[in-house]
Amino acid sequence: MRTRFGENTFGNCVTLTVDGQETFTLMYEKMFKAKTSILIANYELDPRLRFIRGDSQSSLFINNNLSWSSSGITSEPEDIELSQQNYTASPLQDLLVEKTKQGVEVKIIVWQPKLIIRLLPTAHKRGLSGRVGELEPLERLVEHSKIAKNLMVRVDNTAPTFTSGHHEKFIVIDNKIGFCGGLDLSHGKWDTNSHDFDNPLRDQNAEPWHDVHAMVEGPVVTDLIYHFMQRWTYSITKDIDQAKRINIESAFENQNSAGDTEIIALRTWKQLNDGSSILSWYAAMFRKAKYSIYIENQFSFQSEFITRLLVKRLQEEQNLKVIVVSPMEPNLPGFISGFVSKESINHVNRNLERLREAGGSRVNTYCLISQHNVANEKRKQIYIHAKVMIVDDKWITIGSANMDNDGFKNSTEVDLGITSPVLAQQLRVKLWREHLTEEADSSNSSVDLNSFDEGFNAWKTLATDNGTRILRGERIRGQIYYYNFEEMKCPPPYANARGGNKFKLF
Repeated sequence: MRTRFGENTFGNCVTLTVDGQETFTLMYEKMFKAKTSILIANYELDPRLRFIRGDSQSSLFINNNLSWSSSGITSEPEDIELSQQNYTASPLQDLLVEKTKQGVEVKIIVWQPKLIIRLLPTAHKRGLSGRVGELEPLERLVEHSKIAKNLMVRVDNTAPTFTSGHHEKFIVIDNKIGFCGGLDLSHGKWDTNSHDFDNPLRDQNAEPWHDVHAMVEGPVVTDLIYHFMQRWTYSITKDIDQAKRINIESAFENQNSAGDTEIIALRTWKQLNDGSSILSWYAAMFRKAKYSIYIENQFSFQSEFITRLLVKRLQEEQNLKVIVVSPMEPNLPGFISGFVSKESINHVNRNLERLREAGGSRVNTYCLISQHNVANEKRKQIYIHAKVMIVDDKWITIGSANMDNDGFKNSTEVDLGITSPVLAQQLRVKLWREHLTEEADSSNSSVDLNSFDEGFNAWKTLATDNGTRILRGERIRGQIYYYNFEEMKCPPPYANARGGNKFKLF
């Protein structure tokens, strides 16, 4: 019998998805088939989100007692194949309203920044100008449809600091299926694995966007339900003691074994401090690492504590190799003033430099770049929003937490710690094939990406080659470039690229 959040669970099934097209298609299919409930906890939410776009519509099959027409859902008890010619996926708000009309209970928690933050000049650019306005279309639909009792939305603006918030990105469907990872249900998050320079299917003014998510079935879903129940109670009462009094048994619905994967649910919630912290998991992973660490993180190593632990481990394990992938221009917390933002970025750059010094040639830091299809000189960053770590091709960490003080301490976050040598290697190879692209797919390539060492060398070779290509005015291959390009004596991939360069604060 479960006694608390964050116990090791066994018998889980995991599906790992990369980027918005793949993730949102799967989310849409599972929500479309929901029978009893949909629980959503997100940092931000756009009711107008279109999950399915372009050719991905023709590959989606729905096995349900509902079919689609161009105007929405119609009730027909037959299985149909959805095709691009006769099917258009409804936006999120329409899907949720229709599911509610069918008797599905929908609960949504979204974070709302404090008023002082919403009034700052940079708030709109950072998506912090307010959630209430974004949710108005959904609330109007709810009121018009008279389903307020079954479609409930909570907007929570509690947070310990100005830069922190309720940052989880998870969904639970029918108390049986959970989604957890880095993708919010919001504007600008849909993209394909190719991250084309100009993709008309992306949202207006959206940049290439890279993320990783997981769908889980099995006992670990109980933890997601329990965390949601506590967050829902806290959003109403603002009383942490009431949230603590909720018993995990009330969230337990005999989650049967669905696979063979071991998973532990992890979270950051400063007021609870229940021994299942994301920071503790990261620390344990660094202490265990012997051969390889692969990290994709939006705010990698802003935490001094985590940096010290990995520096120590690099000194202890001389065979340990590390790859860190971060955005070229990280949108770090610091919207209060330019000073705070720049100092946060400088923390990241100093800590990554410390890791490179500790590991020498065993540590490399990269970013991802999108190349224009025609103009060789036109490039821009692929924004890395993922929060994923793979250690020794055995352990996976995936969820909402960045490697900064908010992710480890001040915000509320949910991650999954997955133990599976098969899944770990599969995910790493899948990500590396995406980033190496032509190099990985080339018939002439002799690189075995199942080998971390061979892949490690392939990353370095491609990043160096891309530096040479830019100098020659040629197209880059794949997506890989050095984050610390100046240190590696490579040109900037595009004008005003910052990379590992420190900001002058004054």
